[in-house]
Amino acid sequence: MTEQQENSDQVQFLLADFNTRLRDIDERNKLIRERVLLLGKNLISSRQNVEDELQEIKKNNQEIKKDLEKIKKISTSLLTEFNKFVRREEIILIERMLKDFQPLEFMRKKDIEELIENKLHSQLETRQKTPKKQIKTTKTTK
Repeated sequence: MTEQQENSDQVQFLLADFNTRLRDIDERNKLIRERVLLLGKNLISSRQNVEDELQEIKKNNQEIKKDLEKIKKISTSLLTEFNKFVRREEIILIERMLKDFQPLEFMRKKDIEELIENKLHSQLETRQKTPKKQIKTTKTTK
């Protein structure tokens, strides 16, 4: 019976060894399963974060496009308005013309006649006010 006992001891040893290995493999399997689940959760949360960021980037991109369109419209309107302005060279030319022309120094005929009449009248008044002796002396000195 020693042989049978040795055989049964070997079988029990092999079964015990098999059981411990099976438990180790089962434990590893559980750990791997937990890690896979954790990786899956992390992957899902990372994917969600990436999708959220992508949507935010798309919104910002749309806003930037709208702003660019507004800027384009404003720049075109500014360019059309800018073309309506007078250039510096044109202003200088007009200024020279006005200096040559000097419209403020021109007078109407009526104004000239009034001016002459006023001068003559003022000279007559001054002659009438001055005594005759002074007039004679002033004539001789001239």
